[in-house]
Amino acid sequence: MAENMTISKTLTVGSPMGLHARPAAQVVHIAGRFQSDLKLCRTDRHGEADCRSVLAMLMLAAGKDTVLELHATGSDAAEAAAALEAYFQRNFDEV
Repeated sequence: MAENMTISKTLTVGSPMGLHARPAAQVVHIAGRFQSDLKLCRTDRHGEADCRSVLAMLMLAAGKDTVLELHATGSDAAEAAAALEAYFQRNFDEV
């Protein structure tokens, strides 16, 4: 795989509680499994966050239905993006 592969995905926060502390910590945990640089950016241009920082993700203030753009860059970018996309699609495993 290319060392500088970049993958972008559009993710929507589906959880009624938004991207709060527990799912933000889980995103950090998922991101920690990969080497790639992972960033979440609000599509309304009101912030961006490194996926390895809980505080940065909380500063996104991403409530329900917030649309985020995931940018993954690195040798395992496709796998990292797929793992984070699946977590968002499962609404952070919240009932």
